[in-house]
Amino acid sequence: MKWRFLSPPIRPLLIAAAVFLLALAETAVALLAPSRAPTEADWTAAAQEVRAGFRDGDLIVAAPAWADPILRVHLGDLIPIEVAGRLDDDRFARVWEVSQRGAHAPATAGGTLTLDKRFGRLTVRRVERHAEPVGYDFVARWADASVSRREAARTVACRNVGDRMQCPDLSFNYVHRQIVEVDTTLREALLAQPVAGAAVVIDYPAVRLGRVLVVATGLHDVWMRKAARGTVEMRVTVGGQTQVLPTTSDDSGWARTRIDTAARAGQVVPVRFEITSPAPYARHFAFAAEARG
Repeated sequence: MKWRFLSPPIRPLLIAAAVFLLALAETAVALLAPSRAPTEADWTAAAQEVRAGFRDGDLIVAAPAWADPILRVHLGDLIPIEVAGRLDDDRFARVWEVSQRGAHAPATAGGTLTLDKRFGRLTVRRVERHAEPVGYDFVARWADASVSRREAARTVACRNVGDRMQCPDLSFNYVHRQIVEVDTTLREALLAQPVAGAAVVIDYPAVRLGRVLVVATGLHDVWMRKAARGTVEMRVTVGGQTQVLPTTSDDSGWARTRIDTAARAGQVVPVRFEITSPAPYARHFAFAAEARG
Protein backbone atom coordinates (compact mmCIF):
# COMPACT_ATOMS: atom_id res chain seq x y z
CA MET A 1 0.00 0.00 0.00
CA LYS A 2 1.42 3.39 -0.95
CA TRP A 3 1.21 6.48 1.20
CA ARG A 4 -0.54 8.59 -1.44
CA PHE A 5 -3.62 6.30 -1.33
CA LEU A 6 -4.06 6.71 2.42
CA SER A 7 -6.47 9.30 3.72
CA PRO A 8 -4.86 11.99 5.89
CA PRO A 9 -6.37 10.68 9.19
CA ILE A 10 -4.91 7.17 8.63
CA ARG A 11 -1.30 8.24 8.08
CA PRO A 12 -0.74 9.51 11.66
CA LEU A 13 -2.29 6.32 13.01
CA LEU A 14 0.12 4.15 11.03
CA ILE A 15 3.08 6.25 12.13
CA ALA A 16 1.96 6.00 15.76
CA ALA A 17 1.54 2.23 15.42
CA ALA A 18 5.03 1.87 13.95
CA VAL A 19 6.54 3.93 16.78
CA PHE A 20 4.65 1.84 19.34
CA LEU A 21 5.89 -1.45 17.83
CA LEU A 22 9.46 -0.17 17.74
CA ALA A 23 9.24 0.90 21.39
CA LEU A 24 7.79 -2.51 22.28
CA ALA A 25 10.63 -4.30 20.55
CA GLU A 26 13.27 -2.13 22.26
CA THR A 27 11.64 -2.72 25.64
CA ALA A 28 11.64 -6.48 25.07
CA VAL A 29 15.34 -6.42 24.19
CA ALA A 30 16.10 -4.33 27.30
CA LEU A 31 14.19 -6.78 29.51
CA LEU A 32 15.63 -9.94 27.97
CA ALA A 33 19.27 -8.82 27.58
CA PRO A 34 20.18 -9.13 31.28
CA SER A 35 18.91 -12.71 31.32
CA ARG A 36 21.31 -13.58 28.48
CA ALA A 37 24.36 -11.88 30.02
CA PRO A 38 27.04 -13.93 31.79
CA THR A 39 27.01 -13.72 35.56
CA GLU A 40 29.95 -12.94 37.82
CA ALA A 41 30.03 -16.64 38.73
CA ASP A 42 30.29 -17.53 35.01
CA TRP A 43 33.27 -15.21 34.58
CA THR A 44 34.97 -16.52 37.73
CA ALA A 45 34.62 -20.15 36.63
CA ALA A 46 35.80 -19.39 33.08
CA ALA A 47 38.82 -17.49 34.37
CA GLN A 48 39.76 -20.38 36.65
CA GLU A 49 39.71 -22.74 33.66
CA VAL A 50 41.98 -20.46 31.66
CA ARG A 51 44.41 -20.01 34.55
CA ALA A 52 44.64 -23.75 35.11
CA GLY A 53 45.94 -24.40 31.60
CA PHE A 54 47.61 -21.10 30.72
CA ARG A 55 51.24 -21.11 29.54
CA ASP A 56 53.59 -18.19 29.07
CA GLY A 57 53.18 -16.91 25.52
CA ASP A 58 49.50 -17.81 25.21
CA LEU A 59 47.00 -15.26 23.90
CA ILE A 60 43.66 -14.64 25.65
CA VAL A 61 40.85 -12.96 23.71
CA ALA A 62 37.20 -12.12 24.25
CA ALA A 63 34.41 -12.72 21.77
CA PRO A 64 32.67 -10.47 20.92
CA ALA A 65 35.49 -7.95 21.15
CA TRP A 66 33.35 -5.52 23.15
CA ALA A 67 33.60 -7.93 26.12
CA ASP A 68 37.35 -7.34 26.36
CA PRO A 69 37.14 -4.85 29.28
CA ILE A 70 35.29 -7.46 31.36
CA LEU A 71 37.84 -10.10 30.35
CA ARG A 72 40.64 -7.82 31.58
CA VAL A 73 38.97 -7.54 35.01
CA HIS A 74 39.27 -11.30 35.46
CA LEU A 75 42.40 -12.17 33.47
CA GLY A 76 44.20 -8.88 32.87
CA ASP A 77 47.32 -9.98 34.76
CA LEU A 78 47.86 -12.61 32.04
CA ILE A 79 47.65 -10.01 29.26
CA PRO A 80 50.79 -7.83 29.46
CA ILE A 81 51.02 -4.56 27.55
CA GLU A 82 53.06 -6.02 24.70
CA VAL A 83 50.38 -8.68 24.17
CA ALA A 84 47.44 -6.30 24.55
CA GLY A 85 49.06 -3.93 22.02
CA ARG A 86 50.32 -6.68 19.70
CA LEU A 87 51.04 -6.08 16.03
CA ASP A 88 48.72 -8.99 15.11
CA ASP A 89 47.78 -12.47 16.30
CA ASP A 90 50.10 -14.52 14.09
CA ARG A 91 52.92 -14.95 16.63
CA PHE A 92 50.73 -16.96 19.05
CA ALA A 93 50.54 -20.75 18.88
CA ARG A 94 47.85 -21.15 21.58
CA VAL A 95 44.80 -18.92 21.83
CA TRP A 96 42.27 -18.94 24.66
CA GLU A 97 38.87 -17.57 23.69
CA VAL A 98 36.24 -16.61 26.28
CA SER A 99 33.07 -16.16 24.27
CA GLN A 100 29.37 -15.52 24.68
CA ARG A 101 26.32 -15.67 22.42
CA GLY A 102 28.10 -17.94 19.94
CA ALA A 103 30.71 -15.34 18.95
CA HIS A 104 34.22 -16.28 17.81
CA ALA A 105 37.38 -14.17 17.71
CA PRO A 106 39.38 -13.78 14.48
CA ALA A 107 42.48 -14.99 16.36
CA THR A 108 41.05 -18.51 16.53
CA ALA A 109 40.38 -18.86 12.80
CA GLY A 110 42.09 -21.80 11.11
CA GLY A 111 43.31 -23.41 14.33
CA THR A 112 42.70 -26.82 15.87
CA LEU A 113 40.19 -26.86 18.71
CA THR A 114 41.76 -28.58 21.74
CA LEU A 115 39.36 -27.50 24.49
CA ASP A 116 35.71 -26.48 24.54
CA LYS A 117 33.91 -26.03 27.89
CA ARG A 118 30.83 -24.12 28.89
CA PHE A 119 30.50 -22.12 32.10
CA GLY A 120 26.96 -20.81 32.33
CA ARG A 121 26.60 -18.29 29.51
CA LEU A 122 30.31 -18.30 28.71
CA THR A 123 32.31 -20.75 26.62
CA VAL A 124 36.05 -21.28 27.00
CA ARG A 125 37.78 -22.57 23.90
CA ARG A 126 41.47 -23.23 23.35
CA VAL A 127 42.80 -23.30 19.81
CA GLU A 128 46.28 -24.38 18.75
CA ARG A 129 47.67 -23.29 15.43
CA HIS A 130 50.79 -22.62 13.41
CA ALA A 131 52.62 -19.57 14.72
CA GLU A 132 55.28 -17.30 13.28
CA PRO A 133 58.10 -17.00 15.84
CA VAL A 134 59.46 -13.49 16.22
CA GLY A 135 63.22 -13.18 15.93
CA TYR A 136 63.47 -9.39 16.06
CA ASP A 137 60.86 -6.98 17.41
CA PHE A 138 61.61 -3.46 16.15
CA VAL A 139 59.34 -1.77 18.71
CA ALA A 140 60.84 -3.61 21.69
CA ARG A 141 64.35 -2.86 20.41
CA TRP A 142 63.74 0.77 19.45
CA ALA A 143 66.90 1.85 21.31
CA ASP A 144 69.00 -0.11 18.78
CA ALA A 145 68.01 2.40 16.11
CA SER A 146 69.50 5.69 15.05
CA VAL A 147 67.17 8.43 13.83
CA SER A 148 67.85 11.32 11.47
CA ARG A 149 65.98 13.95 9.48
CA ARG A 150 67.04 14.05 5.84
CA GLU A 151 66.43 17.40 4.19
CA ALA A 152 67.26 18.54 0.67
CA ALA A 153 70.67 19.94 1.55
CA ARG A 154 71.62 18.15 4.77
CA THR A 155 71.02 15.24 7.12
CA VAL A 156 70.33 16.13 10.75
CA ALA A 157 71.18 13.53 13.40
CA CYS A 158 68.74 13.02 16.26
CA ARG A 159 69.74 11.82 19.71
CA ASN A 160 68.44 9.47 22.37
CA VAL A 161 67.17 11.53 25.32
CA GLY A 162 65.95 8.59 27.36
CA ASP A 163 62.36 8.03 26.33
CA ARG A 164 62.64 9.09 22.70
CA MET A 165 64.88 9.92 19.77
CA GLN A 166 64.61 13.70 19.66
CA CYS A 167 65.62 15.69 16.59
CA PRO A 168 66.99 19.23 16.97
CA ASP A 169 65.28 22.47 15.94
CA LEU A 170 61.76 20.96 15.82
CA SER A 171 60.23 19.95 19.15
CA PHE A 172 57.60 17.75 17.49
CA ASN A 173 60.19 15.87 15.41
CA TYR A 174 60.84 12.71 17.43
CA VAL A 175 60.42 8.94 17.41
CA HIS A 176 59.42 7.02 20.51
CA ARG A 177 57.65 3.91 21.75
CA GLN A 178 54.03 4.50 22.73
CA ILE A 179 50.62 2.93 23.13
CA VAL A 180 48.70 4.39 20.20
CA GLU A 181 45.09 4.27 19.06
CA VAL A 182 44.64 3.24 15.45
CA ASP A 183 41.23 2.30 14.08
CA THR A 184 39.77 2.35 17.65
CA THR A 185 42.25 -0.33 18.81
CA LEU A 186 45.23 0.19 21.10
CA ARG A 187 48.61 -0.88 19.72
CA GLU A 188 52.16 -0.73 20.99
CA ALA A 189 54.10 1.02 18.25
CA LEU A 190 56.73 3.56 17.33
CA LEU A 191 55.24 7.01 16.92
CA ALA A 192 57.04 9.13 14.32
CA GLN A 193 56.08 12.67 13.38
CA PRO A 194 56.49 13.42 9.64
CA VAL A 195 58.17 16.72 8.75
CA ALA A 196 57.39 18.99 5.80
CA GLY A 197 60.01 18.84 3.06
CA ALA A 198 62.04 16.13 4.81
CA ALA A 199 62.21 12.41 5.48
CA VAL A 200 62.32 10.95 8.98
CA VAL A 201 64.80 8.06 8.76
CA ILE A 202 65.03 5.23 11.29
CA ASP A 203 68.02 2.94 10.86
CA TYR A 204 68.49 -0.42 12.57
CA PRO A 205 72.11 -1.40 11.85
CA ALA A 206 71.99 -5.15 12.52
CA VAL A 207 68.77 -7.16 12.19
CA ARG A 208 68.77 -10.94 11.96
CA LEU A 209 66.18 -11.73 9.33
CA GLY A 210 63.64 -14.51 9.34
CA ARG A 211 61.55 -15.69 6.44
CA VAL A 212 59.31 -12.62 6.49
CA LEU A 213 59.37 -9.03 7.69
CA VAL A 214 55.92 -7.87 8.83
CA VAL A 215 55.29 -4.10 8.98
CA ALA A 216 52.05 -2.55 10.25
CA THR A 217 51.21 1.13 9.83
CA GLY A 218 48.44 3.52 10.78
CA LEU A 219 47.52 7.00 11.98
CA HIS A 220 47.24 7.56 15.73
CA ASP A 221 44.50 9.56 17.48
CA VAL A 222 40.92 9.68 16.24
CA TRP A 223 40.73 13.47 16.75
CA MET A 224 43.81 14.07 14.62
CA ARG A 225 42.31 11.84 11.92
CA LYS A 226 39.33 14.18 11.93
CA ALA A 227 41.54 17.30 11.86
CA ALA A 228 43.42 16.62 8.62
CA ARG A 229 43.45 14.52 5.45
CA GLY A 230 47.15 14.36 4.60
CA THR A 231 48.73 11.03 3.68
CA VAL A 232 51.98 9.41 4.84
CA GLU A 233 54.42 7.31 2.84
CA MET A 234 56.87 4.73 4.16
CA ARG A 235 59.79 3.08 2.38
CA VAL A 236 61.46 0.03 3.89
CA THR A 237 64.99 -0.90 2.85
CA VAL A 238 66.18 -4.37 3.85
CA GLY A 239 69.85 -5.03 3.16
CA GLY A 240 69.89 -2.59 0.25
CA GLN A 241 66.55 -3.63 -1.32
CA THR A 242 63.75 -1.06 -1.01
CA GLN A 243 60.00 -1.58 -0.95
CA VAL A 244 57.40 1.18 -0.89
CA LEU A 245 54.51 0.40 1.42
CA PRO A 246 50.90 1.30 0.60
CA THR A 247 50.05 4.92 1.34
CA THR A 248 48.67 5.51 4.84
CA SER A 249 45.55 7.69 5.08
CA ASP A 250 42.79 8.34 7.60
CA ASP A 251 40.88 5.36 6.21
CA SER A 252 43.75 2.86 6.16
CA GLY A 253 43.25 1.46 9.64
CA TRP A 254 46.08 -0.74 10.91
CA ALA A 255 47.48 -2.02 7.61
CA ARG A 256 49.96 -4.89 7.46
CA THR A 257 52.55 -5.50 4.75
CA ARG A 258 54.54 -8.74 4.51
CA ILE A 259 57.97 -8.50 2.92
CA ASP A 260 59.43 -11.83 1.81
CA THR A 261 62.94 -12.25 3.25
CA ALA A 262 63.19 -16.04 2.92
CA ALA A 263 66.19 -15.81 0.60
CA ARG A 264 68.14 -13.99 3.33
CA ALA A 265 66.82 -15.81 6.41
CA GLY A 266 69.46 -15.98 9.10
CA GLN A 267 71.50 -13.11 7.69
CA VAL A 268 72.21 -9.98 9.75
CA VAL A 269 71.51 -6.88 7.65
CA PRO A 270 70.67 -3.19 8.14
CA VAL A 271 66.99 -2.23 7.93
CA ARG A 272 65.85 1.34 7.23
CA PHE A 273 62.42 2.95 7.54
CA GLU A 274 61.85 6.29 5.76
CA ILE A 275 58.74 8.34 6.50
CA THR A 276 57.52 11.29 4.42
CA SER A 277 54.31 13.25 4.07
CA PRO A 278 53.24 15.96 1.60
CA ALA A 279 50.90 17.39 4.28
CA PRO A 280 52.20 16.40 7.73
CA TYR A 281 49.86 18.55 9.84
CA ALA A 282 48.13 16.38 12.49
CA ARG A 283 49.71 13.23 11.06
CA HIS A 284 50.72 11.09 14.05
CA PHE A 285 52.20 8.15 12.16
CA ALA A 286 52.55 4.86 14.03
CA PHE A 287 54.22 1.67 12.92
CA ALA A 288 55.40 -1.68 14.26
CA ALA A 289 57.58 -4.31 12.63
CA GLU A 290 58.79 -7.83 13.35
CA ALA A 291 61.24 -10.20 11.63
CA ARG A 292 59.59 -13.61 11.78
CA GLY A 293 60.13 -17.24 10.90
